[in-house]
Amino acid sequence: MSATQRQVSIVGAALSANKGAAAMLETVIAKLPTTMGDCTFNILTTYPEADAPKIPSGAPARVVGLQPLRLALMEIPIACLALVARTMRLPLGWVRTRACRSILDSSVVVDVAGISFVDGRGIPITVYNSLMTGLSLLLGVPTVKAAQALGPFQTQPNRLLAKLVLPRLAAVCARGSRTREHLDTLQLSSVTNVADLAFSLDESENLPDSVMAALAPLQQKFVVVMPSSVVRGLYESTGADYVSAVAELIRKIRSATGLAVVIAPHSYRVGHPEGRMNDGPVCQQVAAALSDDEMVIDVDADLSAGELRHLIGMGQVLVTSRFHAMISGLSTCTPTVVVGWSHKYREVLDDFGLADFGMDSTTLSHPEEIVEQVKRCISNASEIEMQIRQALPAVKERSALNFSIIAGAAKP
Repeated sequence: MSATQRQVSIVGAALSANKGAAAMLETVIAKLPTTMGDCTFNILTTYPEADAPKIPSGAPARVVGLQPLRLALMEIPIACLALVARTMRLPLGWVRTRACRSILDSSVVVDVAGISFVDGRGIPITVYNSLMTGLSLLLGVPTVKAAQALGPFQTQPNRLLAKLVLPRLAAVCARGSRTREHLDTLQLSSVTNVADLAFSLDESENLPDSVMAALAPLQQKFVVVMPSSVVRGLYESTGADYVSAVAELIRKIRSATGLAVVIAPHSYRVGHPEGRMNDGPVCQQVAAALSDDEMVIDVDADLSAGELRHLIGMGQVLVTSRFHAMISGLSTCTPTVVVGWSHKYREVLDDFGLADFGMDSTTLSHPEEIVEQVKRCISNASEIEMQIRQALPAVKERSALNFSIIAGAAKP
């Protein structure tokens, strides 16, 4: 590292699994040097082995393993001892654990969790959010929560932990109006309204040859559908069958529009079972339920965030339950229908005047309502595309604001 380079540590995302998180991470690595100058990056990730081969070619970045157990049982105790040493003005050269050392050597830590400190997500996730963000605070390194959804903070222990962690951050970037309203209840002084980091992501120029070959017969006359394992868990908690519901939705889309349907996972861990970070299995199950229809294509490939954006841009309409798939739909001016579960979707759609296209996952029980929105997208495609195109520059400008805030918080 040259004398002029500064280190930046990134937490809250991985390059593998959730491609929305990967989009934010890749965007920080690509764009932050334009405001901060020459720098190198430490990617503190829960999937170090899977992430290492996925570092963008030529990027000045390295992977540092920070699995949940290691965070809780090794790095946090060391960081607590470091806090005591800092209080006594003692040097910290003795701190050698890999995550703590990486953070101490950094000018700033960027938290790109996407969503955190939200009521109803469960105590384990809330505690993990606190430990992950709190690690750099204990070490005394400026920390920025880049664009993400936060709140509400009505229940314990979420409110308690949010009030403990968030006021100590160098900056908090609120991703939308509802997040800002939630944060205002905590009376924070370091909040700035921004847009999602991934609006600054560069789209890939092409797709793997195998995927292009599978899509070629469709002549770009298709609807992209991106199911979600997270929404599956929420939907099936009521006793309903998610795979059957999505399959029925696709049948109705095919019947009502005559368009082909391309099913693709926006989070994928090859060879792993279904989970919050892996939509591959549920996509495969939905495709299997529709195997009698040759105009339903399953893209069973581990595409990068930029490649997924290119795929979405090829479609006439996007129907998704993944947040950053929605971001890619908007970024490519693709009419987008969202079947989500949180305020985080609508607060972004609000920026484009498209909140009507955001629905709750319970709407899957009434697929005709979703199909009507898809038909509306097709009938009014030009108007919707123009509406997105007119709003996009201001949104991208607010996305770029993230990088100025991070650079401003960094130590010299």
